Amino acid sequence: MAREKPSYRDNLERITARFPDKEMLTITDVCTFCGLDGRTAKKLFEFNHNYISVAKLARQMS
Repeated sequence: MAREKPSYRDNLERITARFPDKEMLTITDVCTFCGLDGRTAKKLFEFNHNYISVAKLARQMS
């Protein structure tokens, strides 16, 4: 079983603190959180129908 990266928990905490009531984030949410342009966010992260889960974003940020 793969181990989680050390920064995963920190990223997860920061995201859930910013979006406490959301499990799925939009591209706009990710752009405001990361300070990215929409096109850049789409290149860096795997969105599914313009949504990404909080856990998947934290994993991909790590």
